[in-house]
Amino acid sequence: GKLVTLGDLVQFILSTFLLYLRVSGQFHLITGVLHLYGFRLPETHHLYYLASSFTDFWRRINIYWKDFMMKLVYYPSFFRLRRWGNTRAMVGATVVVFFATWILHSYQWFWLRGGFPLTPQDTLFWAILGGLVVFGSLRETKRPRKRTLGRGPVWSASRAIRTVGTFTAIAVLWSLWSTESVMQWLVMWSSAGTASARDLLLLAGLLGGGLLIAGRAWQVRESDDRVAPPFYRRPAVLSTATLLAILVVGKTDLYARTAPAVATTVASLQRSTLNARDATLQHKGYYENLHDASRMSVQLWSVRAQRPASWIPLSSTAAYHVRSDFMRAELRPNTHITFLGKPLTTNRWGMRDGDYALAKPAGTYRIALLGPSYVMGSGVADGETISDLLESRLNDSIGARTNVRFEVLNFGVAAYSMLQQLSMLTERGVTFQPDAVFITADPGLREPIIAQLLNVISAGTPIPFPGLDSLVHRGGATALAEPGFPVPYQSARTVLRVVGINTRMPWSEAERRLRLQADSLVAWNLREIASVAHRHGAVPVFVAMDIVVDTPTVDEFALKSAANSGFLVFNLLDLWNNRDRPPLRIAPWDEHPNVAGNALIVDRLYSLIQQRHAELRIPSAAPASQH
Repeated sequence: GKLVTLGDLVQFILSTFLLYLRVSGQFHLITGVLHLYGFRLPETHHLYYLASSFTDFWRRINIYWKDFMMKLVYYPSFFRLRRWGNTRAMVGATVVVFFATWILHSYQWFWLRGGFPLTPQDTLFWAILGGLVVFGSLRETKRPRKRTLGRGPVWSASRAIRTVGTFTAIAVLWSLWSTESVMQWLVMWSSAGTASARDLLLLAGLLGGGLLIAGRAWQVRESDDRVAPPFYRRPAVLSTATLLAILVVGKTDLYARTAPAVATTVASLQRSTLNARDATLQHKGYYENLHDASRMSVQLWSVRAQRPASWIPLSSTAAYHVRSDFMRAELRPNTHITFLGKPLTTNRWGMRDGDYALAKPAGTYRIALLGPSYVMGSGVADGETISDLLESRLNDSIGARTNVRFEVLNFGVAAYSMLQQLSMLTERGVTFQPDAVFITADPGLREPIIAQLLNVISAGTPIPFPGLDSLVHRGGATALAEPGFPVPYQSARTVLRVVGINTRMPWSEAERRLRLQADSLVAWNLREIASVAHRHGAVPVFVAMDIVVDTPTVDEFALKSAANSGFLVFNLLDLWNNRDRPPLRIAPWDEHPNVAGNALIVDRLYSLIQQRHAELRIPSAAPASQH
């Protein structure tokens, strides 16, 4: 879904295939350790990225598995089918091998993860790969490989083209195996139509570099024991130099000041963290029951496996009320539950907060605080939320000096997008006559917006904001709501409709169209919230913050758009830098801030409120220097 340009597409296809280096590296590490103890095991993989055909690829990758399949599946099947002829027996035995490989890989996944991935993309991957190997085997029976005793040419154009072609085909096939659905894989190819000069140069450079590398003869040459190799080519020297180089590169403190980008990249490789996809799935898992463990990476699965059974999303509790309109959901009024091990209580207005009168009392400064789970207070008890701590801090300091009473109203709901914050503000927030409206968003603010619009469009729910409705219609995503079978690409849908087949835009294509509009959606959302706040006499404040993540990021576009829309911008995205993060989380498997994390958030918010008290129009507030 996040693939927008040709460069994004190429990076995705390459990275999914290159991820197998982790698996093959673990195999080599295991056999290398056994070599140290005298077990002279053969190699497990042999330059599989340099395979010149599909059968060559099957021979080179996971050699132990290939040998296992050959001895226990291929040969028995071949000899049973031999009465039908050698060619048919070979084809049949190869089909049986890949069927067994598919089933056994899925069983292995089930044994390790608890999910049996018999998905269409998984089935297609093994079927197509098996078909390509069968095709290659038949071709080799008619045109056997030429074996030469000499070294041959150092570089061969024929070898380069065959190797790059094989690598490209396998990488494309691997990308199918790595996507969430076949439809998503089909839709992602539309990204190839958006290409910049940089993307074309990247593709040309990869192709040229690939041909240069693939055309070289990389086979290990037999050494002559009678001739001593040069000193710099001796195994002990090469191994020692390699280890020293790894140690130097791994010591990022040595060059962090001179090459910070390199140091950051190396540091990220030294620890096992969630990638962007995993982080999105984990974030989604906070609010939904995600049971498909077979599609998770090792890192995400290891995090999810730590969660107790009682760690359920808010949507599975009695405090969650589903609505059929644009807001989609809210907290149920006057409810008390235990959520993530902590008491969660809502007031008569459906807010996780104390009881407030609808009419603002005299001498009171009200802040309407809107946001997702970390504003609502996932994983902290009543009285420990950001709104509770901030209200106490303001009343104990500024309020005590100025006789101004502060009320911080918590309108936070888990999984709320900024569009839902806008809906909550217009329907309920402004009725409390706030003096300031604090909306919160993290660097992943686009994902909830897109997810909400997809759900709204597919359900046929009207969009109550004319500007947003017009923007969504211009992007074309509203075709998701049309009746018919999901078919990717408008041209294909048009052809099928001509012959009387009703079709609609698939979910993946609608998601991509909305993703192309993401910046425009964010900018509109911010302008509308600021406009609503100003119309009701409130100061809009954009609070950029995040859960306690290991690798904080900054969304410069959102910060700039908020400032341009008339918000005061409070940037808290650097709050977790240079801190010991685990003690600030509600659990090892959940990165939401605990009460100690909330206290740090409130400290920063209080300081920023002090600094910007005049712009916030706080009556008779003491200047920041007196704090």
